[in-house]
Amino acid sequence: MAELLRKVIKLGWVLKDKAGGLSPCHTRWIGKAYFYHESLKNTWRYKIITLLRNEFKQGLLKLPSHLKHLTSSTLFNSWTSQFFEKTWVIHLKGQSNSMKAHVDYPGKYLKRPPIGETRIKDYDGTSVTYEYLDHSTKTQEIMTLPVLEFIARLICHIPDKHFRNIRYYGFLSHKLRGKLLPLVYNLLKMNRVITGKVSLSWRDMIRTTYRYDPLLCPRCKTRMVLQSAVFASDSLITQHKEIAHGYFPLLL
Repeated sequence: MAELLRKVIKLGWVLKDKAGGLSPCHTRWIGKAYFYHESLKNTWRYKIITLLRNEFKQGLLKLPSHLKHLTSSTLFNSWTSQFFEKTWVIHLKGQSNSMKAHVDYPGKYLKRPPIGETRIKDYDGTSVTYEYLDHSTKTQEIMTLPVLEFIARLICHIPDKHFRNIRYYGFLSHKLRGKLLPLVYNLLKMNRVITGKVSLSWRDMIRTTYRYDPLLCPRCKTRMVLQSAVFASDSLITQHKEIAHGYFPLLL
């Protein structure tokens, strides 16, 4: 199911409105585009139904008990044909010129965990109680799930090994960016000087984003260096050499 969800999400990104780009002749910037809503709905419906059929054919789709009679691809395809007669709803947001909004939106899915720790309200050893937003009512609700089911809902968000969450294409692709990016900057009247790669350490990124230095002691404001780590029977040395080099040992 996790793999199927990832394929559906991937389809969603492919079909999502991405207005703005270079013209085919690379001489002008096309800043507006019109998407035919009806055509996009039909394409989305076809892609999802085709995906389900392919998953069933490969034996990767687990059906509920009331559909156990669909034992062959012919029967499954016949059953899914009814969905071509239904209207599928998609949502197209208006074009936005806010670059921050464009970065923040995918960033929530790429870097943020599926649920914040503060939303977990209780754990009794067998079940987890957490808070979530019900999008249908726009209200905060409370749900309690068995531990294994809660974990299953979390791990379905973990990408497969070697799965690339971010892909570059068009004038941002590694093959073409050196040639086309200067044209884009010129057409958009952006005075951008590319001097080479800029490398930031994890410490600098945290300082820039969150306005605090993770290596400074919050009390004496001196830089911490981890010298060594010991376990329960000994005292813990609180200097952080490994952390400064990007290694976080698991202390039990």
